[in-house]
Amino acid sequence: MRPSLRVVPPGFGMAAAEPEAPYAVHFAGDRERLQLATSALGLGIDLREPDMAAVWGPRPVLEGLAAKLEELGSPHAGRLRAFLSPVTAWRLRTRELPLDRPIVMGILNLTDDSFSGDGVGRDIGAACAAAERLRAAGADIIDVGAESARADRPVLEAEAEAEVVGRAVEALVREGHVVSSDTYKPAVARAALAAGAELVNDISGLTLGTGAAAEAAAAGAGYVLNYSYTVPKRRPDAPPVYADVVTETVGWMEARLGELWACGLERAQVAVDPGIAFGKSHDEDLQMLRRVGELGTFGLPVLLAHSRKNFIGSVGGLPPAERDLETHVVSALAFAQGVRIFRVHDVAGARRALGMAEAIAARGPGAYAPGEGSWPWRAGASAAHMTRAEPAVPPPPGQRW
Repeated sequence: MRPSLRVVPPGFGMAAAEPEAPYAVHFAGDRERLQLATSALGLGIDLREPDMAAVWGPRPVLEGLAAKLEELGSPHAGRLRAFLSPVTAWRLRTRELPLDRPIVMGILNLTDDSFSGDGVGRDIGAACAAAERLRAAGADIIDVGAESARADRPVLEAEAEAEVVGRAVEALVREGHVVSSDTYKPAVARAALAAGAELVNDISGLTLGTGAAAEAAAAGAGYVLNYSYTVPKRRPDAPPVYADVVTETVGWMEARLGELWACGLERAQVAVDPGIAFGKSHDEDLQMLRRVGELGTFGLPVLLAHSRKNFIGSVGGLPPAERDLETHVVSALAFAQGVRIFRVHDVAGARRALGMAEAIAARGPGAYAPGEGSWPWRAGASAAHMTRAEPAVPPPPGQRW
């Protein structure tokens, strides 16, 4: 499935560090007006691929191209505008989360059959204790699920699941947590939202209809659109075949987003998730992660749910409980490509990794400069062995060790 528009960002971190770094924008269709627009602006255009065109330029140049396409009445104008006007805060049911920093979603499984072995079962007290540990470690959102996504575990009856989830969400919201409902079932989403959940994290990719999305829209809540090749908890009979897994994922997203807008959801409410482990081989998961920045095509927040998943085991051979280090490496690389929401098991480790990724990939010169009298460290930072231990020799005049 080829998208109408796909944006390939500059190399890792360049978009933040180099405002003039060029993007590659691939257009499908409407070549005549694209040629007229690029010719009027003196832009080069690559027309070597049938019914496809590619244009390169930094954001200011693409702004001019969008204006010219609007003038010519091209449908590409709105698509390019969406990329150039990204959502800056993810709007949930009662609050907004700014996207100028990493957002960490801590995983809370109300199951005893989680693939990573960290479920708390149906004990609401245990769930509240686990959520508090996640919040203390730095979680912005607690993602609550009561049904394992594993294909070898049964599908729960929706009413019974809704009752458990509703009680858990109500207790967590009472304790001040921002709660996400990890479900694809409308009844469960409705119960969670009624109990105070802020968003619906729907792994189905609308393969079972738009019921859960409609519940989020009715409540004015946030919503996560997760790529899925097939319905939840079912492996495809034959392995999927992709000509280009990333391009096809972007095209899939484009089609599903139209369904979400028809449900009444607005851009600021929707985050997109590339669906790691949802109908891709481990190698294709890695291809997706190498180019996950292309999901920024829509100007929507991108969520990555990659924690401890089996593509990591393919690379390093470790069992799920021992994959946190690799999870954090993936998080840091994804942040550099524009991902801002991370669903993880090890929240404390994610916060540390993403803090360093943010410092390198998203902050400009001077963001970590020293304060008065603090050279060479940023004000408030310390190097314990230099600031609290007795030096063997005095510092040179005007300096501190």
